[in-house]
Amino acid sequence: MEYTIETEFPNKMILAKEGPCLSLYMPTHRNIFRSNKDSLVFKNLVKEAESSLEQVYSSKDIHSLISLLNQIEDNNEFWKNSLDGLAIFATLDKMIIYRLEKELQPIAIVSNSFHIKPIIEYYQGLETFSILALEANTFALYEGNHLGVKPIELSDDVDVTLSEVLGTQHTESFLTRGSYGGSGKEGSTFHGHGGKSDDEKIDEEKYFRYVDRFVLDNISKNAKYPLVLVTHKEHDFVFRNLSNNPYLLDESIEGSYSDFKKDEMKIELKRIFVRRFSAKVNKAIEKYNRLKEKELSSDQINVLLKALLKGKVDTVFIEKDLIIPGKINLETRKFVAGDISNPKIDDLLEDIIQQALLTNSKIYILSADKMPSKSGVAAIFRY
Repeated sequence: MEYTIETEFPNKMILAKEGPCLSLYMPTHRNIFRSNKDSLVFKNLVKEAESSLEQVYSSKDIHSLISLLNQIEDNNEFWKNSLDGLAIFATLDKMIIYRLEKELQPIAIVSNSFHIKPIIEYYQGLETFSILALEANTFALYEGNHLGVKPIELSDDVDVTLSEVLGTQHTESFLTRGSYGGSGKEGSTFHGHGGKSDDEKIDEEKYFRYVDRFVLDNISKNAKYPLVLVTHKEHDFVFRNLSNNPYLLDESIEGSYSDFKKDEMKIELKRIFVRRFSAKVNKAIEKYNRLKEKELSSDQINVLLKALLKGKVDTVFIEKDLIIPGKINLETRKFVAGDISNPKIDDLLEDIIQQALLTNSKIYILSADKMPSKSGVAAIFRY
């Protein structure tokens, strides 16, 4: 039995119910000097999990799983690569691990399905952005979000600098050249003496039109990701006035991409993401409230379950810290209450999340004060 480190969510294994499902969450530290403390927290959680498993399964059945967990505990290299949180999902013969940039409360749960509410909250609404780093005379492209950013490699025959694009057609009579790095090809930085001439402005607009057309045709139309512009204020104004890219976001990141230090770009992208996600949630809640009178949305659990099992739920809202002990009775399509301490009993909300993932419903995990209902769950139906 081996484990794999995952970055994409959800993994197919998360959606499968294959007997005992171990879900383990804990905070971790990037500082290697704290790794001993992390492994100790992990050791205690493994003991809790082992005790739960032994209530139902023999030592022989769980040997491979517990053995692998013990190996992880003693693996110094594993703990040296920690971020802020760790999530582990395991059955008796499979294990996947997520390293997360979020501190998590330590918990180990053994049940008939995985406890995925915390990781759904972490990944919910996650958007990937195309990123255009635009300078006066060169550009570069990136792709990512607040969890990570990577460069988009362009082929060597792509013109990226103003000189390459305009050739001999631009005016250089009163400009001096300096070197510029970061585009992956040789370029030039132009230092003007005084304000921009009309010729310079024309050259700039010609170049920006080329960049806009290139990004739209080669990046945006294919990826269809929102486009974030990273540039100085004066270039932002000019570029926006001539851009025809419908994926270009209203909100920019001001400055030169090369000036951002490690993780600063992710922080800027998170600011944009949080604003956009909050707007999506508010819009969904408004829709829920508007459709309730028409009985096209509901916070009644059994009504929601019947619609969910028929694949007729568009959006489901789940209260973040609430647990409703029980499970879905697939025959009656109703909620059956139970005792959460019993490994055979699930959290109903986890079952709802699992089913929502299987039917491609949108899922929002919200704090109680943000929820559109008091029942801990609510849904907008497909109609």
